[in-house]
Amino acid sequence: MPELKKGDIIELKIEGLAYGGRGIGKYEGMVVFVPDVVPGDVVRAQVYRKKSNYAEAVSPEIIQASVLRIAPRCSLHSICGGCVWQTIPYDKQLVFKESMLTSLLEHLGNQTEVNVSPIIPSPDVWHYRNKMEFTFGRNAEGEVVLGLHSTGRFYEIIDVEQCFIHPPVFDKILKIVRQFARDYHLEPYDSRTHKGLLRHLVLRSSRTSGEVLAVLLTTEPEPEMLKALPGILRREIPELRGFIWALNTGVADVARAEKIIFSEGDNFIIEELNGLKFRVSAFSFFQTNTRASERLYQTVKELAELSGKEVLLDAYCGTGGISIFCAGQCLAVYGIEILPEAVWDARSNAQANALSNCLFLAGDVRRTLSLLKNVAKHTITRLVIDPPRGGIDKKSLRALLNLNVPVVIYVSCNPTTLARDIQAFTDSGYQLQLIQPVDMFPHTYHIESVAKLVK
Repeated sequence: MPELKKGDIIELKIEGLAYGGRGIGKYEGMVVFVPDVVPGDVVRAQVYRKKSNYAEAVSPEIIQASVLRIAPRCSLHSICGGCVWQTIPYDKQLVFKESMLTSLLEHLGNQTEVNVSPIIPSPDVWHYRNKMEFTFGRNAEGEVVLGLHSTGRFYEIIDVEQCFIHPPVFDKILKIVRQFARDYHLEPYDSRTHKGLLRHLVLRSSRTSGEVLAVLLTTEPEPEMLKALPGILRREIPELRGFIWALNTGVADVARAEKIIFSEGDNFIIEELNGLKFRVSAFSFFQTNTRASERLYQTVKELAELSGKEVLLDAYCGTGGISIFCAGQCLAVYGIEILPEAVWDARSNAQANALSNCLFLAGDVRRTLSLLKNVAKHTITRLVIDPPRGGIDKKSLRALLNLNVPVVIYVSCNPTTLARDIQAFTDSGYQLQLIQPVDMFPHTYHIESVAKLVK
């Protein structure tokens, strides 16, 4: 059999799924990764990359469909790349996520006997996201579009008229803002030329009240006509609690507000979890699946084994979700968060829930730990870590390890960085007791998990 090479068209059966969503097949013993497939599919695909121990193929033609395969609900599922698992029944998605998590921990974290508990499903399988970031662009006809990036085509924006993972009210807002941009001939930003006005539209909603916060990001503080947009939105969207128009002049395609130009209404929404109220600002971190986050936070609290005497440090605390959820069963709670707006929200949330045992500090973890040692009145006995997708940076990780906290609860949305960081903890004398996955992102390959480590 000739050696596999780039350009070859091959047939293979999909045996499993890799983290990242692609299918795994084998051709003459070599692993081949293929997108947009379901385990059990028999496909014909073209190799576009060949490495020493694996290959990657594209444009799969399904020769024989898997018995698992179902029709996707959204016509854009294979184009925008957001919900690529819509062709897999939800109960099977959970099985694959458990298997992926176990495999990654074994191979990347050197954890040979991982105790992975059965995954906790999301209460909502559709319309679960409370926050979305949309991008402006142009279609082939030159019309302004407002939607999501196309898979593998960074400069191509897909016009989104209906999405099944965010609230239906977001679809209405997209339609109004898109038409406003077309009526006034407003120029979308081009990330190749770095010219144009309209960059992003960020929408955030409250599962509790249904209220919505909208943020429009542009490269210039003009034109004045944009101040009319919230009035137009309110006529059709009574749920709109607040509107913010802000500048974003950076080159990176990141939805961030450098300076607020104009605002109307409130710049926050109120969410409720397990009877606790949370103030959430436009860009503060808050779990995007509200109802599933209740299950996530409850899992953290149970694994932390709180009796009322513990002192908890919530590193990367965001708006204080975990801190406040646990504070009622703690002697004291300290939170660290680099985003000042989120710290303001966390402090407000503690006050709104009549919690006097919480202290939140703004800054990066490594430097702020030094400050915390000077102001903390109690020795930390519980450490909760919920870092960004990239995991903990090396210096912050070393600082956290040096605390020698007896019980560590690590919350992660990225099993690859979780595996890496867990190995650092186990190398420093911690034992991984168990991992509890919680599904926060149905129809995607993303996995949220809670790991318990004991010194």
